[in-house]
Amino acid sequence: GLNSPFGNMFVNIAASSLATYLAIKLIGNIGIGIASGIMIFTILIFGEIVPKSLAVANAEAISKRVARPIETISTGLFPLIKLFKIIISALYYFSGKKSVKEKKEITEEDLITLIDAGKDEGVIEEEEKEMISNIFEFGDTMVKEVMIPRVDMACIPSDTKLGLILKLIKKMGHSRFPVYEETIDNIVGILYAKDLLGIYEQWYSSEDKFFLKEIIRKTYFVPENKKIDELLDIFQKDRIQIAIAIDEYGGTAGLITMEDVVEEVVGEIIDEYDKEIKLFEMTGDNIVIADAIISIDKINEILNIEIPENGFETLGGFIFDLLGRVPRKGEKIKYQNCQMIIEQVVKNRIRRIKIIKELPQTESNIPGKDE
Repeated sequence: GLNSPFGNMFVNIAASSLATYLAIKLIGNIGIGIASGIMIFTILIFGEIVPKSLAVANAEAISKRVARPIETISTGLFPLIKLFKIIISALYYFSGKKSVKEKKEITEEDLITLIDAGKDEGVIEEEEKEMISNIFEFGDTMVKEVMIPRVDMACIPSDTKLGLILKLIKKMGHSRFPVYEETIDNIVGILYAKDLLGIYEQWYSSEDKFFLKEIIRKTYFVPENKKIDELLDIFQKDRIQIAIAIDEYGGTAGLITMEDVVEEVVGEIIDEYDKEIKLFEMTGDNIVIADAIISIDKINEILNIEIPENGFETLGGFIFDLLGRVPRKGEKIKYQNCQMIIEQVVKNRIRRIKIIKELPQTESNIPGKDE
């Protein structure tokens, strides 16, 4: 990693020293300033900008021609580089630092900058940019950020009759349902709708009693703080499509499917049973009516505001945390330069919020200023 910077520095210093020496010999001490000015210009143009621009424009052809010489130079300079690294490590050790941490050649921020530049120049489409950005965030996303929360889970009690189950499947359109005993915190299995197809006629035409627990499949439990990239590996290896997220106390926190995980990269997947939720609606300049499940990131982006993320992901979670209770319909909440009005509350859950961003007063918008 040090070969390229070291070689570059060595050539620049050697060229500057030689030019200064020759200038002094020819015109005396006044040559120091002249040589420095000329060499700065020469090195910058012919040693940095032009060669690197040509190399970027003809990367493959040039790399084939210079690969062997660079390898030879790197091999020759290796002992010297190694010596310098030992000296630097020793200096770090005696100064109280354990080791030298070499800077990464390319960081995630560098790649994101390149992607943004590619999108601006039309090389990358907006959808492609969004997908690549999602991949960078994928490894940092936890199950609790993308799961279906407990209150929105469609679950079936273990003693439910076959007819009622069929009606529920038809109504909800889901292909898998968690099955519980007594409480949703006690999930005993997962019902796959397709498993009912082979047994429906058997129970319908016979006098045998239907037992839901006989056909449910094993439940896979996952901590809500688990990273979704790790969960995706498990889904793929064990051929699992659905998991129950549990909190630190072992209670049911939510439900997550393979589709939920994949959507974090490719975006929302709408099937024939999904009802697309309109997360927000602009009703005027700087006025938004938003669903409580809209993400903090999204509402910040829409209104160009800075609502913090302190352990919650949604606007509803932020308001609940801010108040410490369930707000009333019509209640107004002032936060920074925003007025939030609770539009809808259903069964102790915030559903819709109107947000009005207040613009800072200037001479042009102060009432009566122009009169």
